[in-house]
Amino acid sequence: MPLKRGKSQKTISTNIKELSKKKGVSKARKKGITTLAKRKGISKSEAQRLQAVAIALSTARKKRRSKK
Repeated sequence: MPLKRGKSQKTISTNIKELSKKKGVSKARKKGITTLAKRKGISKSEAQRLQAVAIALSTARKKRRSKK
């Protein structure tokens, strides 16, 4: 599952969708999702979504907008 390169919104969205798929999750990433869910007190699916966003933005080398 190679991620696409680029900084456009379309590329980032495509990468998030690719990372959000259930199949193909490595053991290390699965453990990270579980740890994130426990620490933040959220469901595993929500933790997986947050992690997918972080990875996609990291690939695009962009920062996440802060909530105000």
